[in-house]
Amino acid sequence: MGLIQNNHSHGWKSVAKGTLGGGFPFHSKLATWLEEYTTIPKEAELEILEVSCGEVSCPTEETMIVWNENEFRISRKKENISKMDVDLSWKRFATKTV
Repeated sequence: MGLIQNNHSHGWKSVAKGTLGGGFPFHSKLATWLEEYTTIPKEAELEILEVSCGEVSCPTEETMIVWNENEFRISRKKENISKMDVDLSWKRFATKTV
């Protein structure tokens, strides 16, 4: 019986940059929800990253939003983020930074 080897590596890949006021082309509501549920400044330059290894059999599972040396993670593909994901992830983020 052969061993299954995981020889690929996961890394953060930048997928978009912008501000809350400008929105994001991959998700029509994300900027609105981030404005509503977080304290991220509307004018802050945001970078959206996702975990990616490039293999079709290994889907992206997490999105990270970076601004002013802050990293806010949501455990969902960027296109599939829900309002509840933003709210719960921000509450978790906020308790860790206090």
